[in-house]
Amino acid sequence: MKKQRKAERAKKEAEEKNEESSSSGISKSGKRHVKPVDPYPFGEKLLKTEYPLSEATKYLKLLQKNSPDSLETHLLSFEVNMRKQKILLAFQAVKQLLRLDAENPDSHRCLIKFFHKLGSMPAPLTDAEKLVWGVLEAECPSISQLQEKTLSEANKVFLGKHEESLMHIVAVAEMLYTLEQTKKLEAVKLIEDSCNKVMPMNGAFGPVLAWKLKDCIAVHKLLEKVLIDQDAALSGKKEHLEVVQAMTMLSSVALRSKFSLPF
Repeated sequence: MKKQRKAERAKKEAEEKNEESSSSGISKSGKRHVKPVDPYPFGEKLLKTEYPLSEATKYLKLLQKNSPDSLETHLLSFEVNMRKQKILLAFQAVKQLLRLDAENPDSHRCLIKFFHKLGSMPAPLTDAEKLVWGVLEAECPSISQLQEKTLSEANKVFLGKHEESLMHIVAVAEMLYTLEQTKKLEAVKLIEDSCNKVMPMNGAFGPVLAWKLKDCIAVHKLLEKVLIDQDAALSGKKEHLEVVQAMTMLSSVALRSKFSLPF
């Protein structure tokens, strides 16, 4: 019994020494471990890959294994599988997004994009295509957002639920344009009216404080790259710059008040 305890104690001490060596970055030979330098810290090599979808699929599998309940995982799954024409996998991603957060602007985008794409697809011809359509016909009625509604009606309902949120309105405007290309001006006006409604007036900033810089950038990109309205993009850029300046000023005032600093 004593020998067994002694052996266990020796084993424990050896493990502790190994842990200390690992934490200090020193190997058994006494040489310090050197952290390898990443030759592509900004991912240039990944951007130049010959098969981007294959690389994206590898990354997606890692996310699905390690972050199955992350919204970003299923957003990536939707984008990758739509590009690969894997309709059932894209539909699975949509269902996961709705399960995790049905009111998220990106979940709404994916929902509308998927069924808009589905509506433009030709009738199934092969046995495999018919099987896919059979699964979709059985599963689609479970999507409550589209029950007894067209995609345009579902888009309007979503707007009605989130008419005070800039990013939700932007998602609705983008989907309005996706569904009907002739409604570009209406989509742009929807965004402009939303921005004007919450812009600072007479020194009162109100809902503008809920805006984030990344949201402002996303709005600008949508106007410039998707809706392709340069005037609105420039106007939005100016307004968002004013918001950032206002938020910076308010932060400064708050800090000075907190620490009783002179103005």
